[in-house]
Amino acid sequence: MNELWYKFKFAVQDDIEQITAKRKTQNAADVLNETIKEAEQHTKAVGKLLERQRILRDEVTKELLETEQLTEKRTEQLSLAEATGDEALINYAKDEAEAYSQRRDELRSLEVDTTESMIALERRFESMKHKVKDMQVRRLKLMGEENAKRANSRMDRIFSADLEPSSDEPANGAFAKDGDIASMRRRLDDLTAEEATIEKIV
Repeated sequence: MNELWYKFKFAVQDDIEQITAKRKTQNAADVLNETIKEAEQHTKAVGKLLERQRILRDEVTKELLETEQLTEKRTEQLSLAEATGDEALINYAKDEAEAYSQRRDELRSLEVDTTESMIALERRFESMKHKVKDMQVRRLKLMGEENAKRANSRMDRIFSADLEPSSDEPANGAFAKDGDIASMRRRLDDLTAEEATIEKIV
């Protein structure tokens, strides 16, 4: 009876250790997977914002080119108006030239700021993508470490098990170590044989 109890205890202990190890691995993996998933979502969102920034910069550049052309045109018109000597026309042409000139300067400044901002965002975006990749590598490393740990744990159980009969084994076939796997198996076989003999007699 003791041999059966120890066999059952050994099996239950092994199952509990496997479940505990699996739960710890799942918890660590789940946390890391959730973090990676969230980081990937943020990366995707930032990528869309960065694309909008590029479109905005292109629109600013396009508007700047048009304004520079119109500024040049208004400056030429101002020269023509001054040649006529018409004060009203001169004043109107001057106001137009100044308005376009101011808009051109603002757009030039905006283009510089937008470009610098876009470059800074692109650099941070690349760093962000590298960070996500590093996290994915970390996940693979964690999975490898946990798999190796579980494999070593199982092998350690086999290597540490005493499968050889004890030297002071009693002559009647009883074994000294109740927890010994080999002895428990042989005793179970003996019990099975005895049970079969009893059934035949009955």
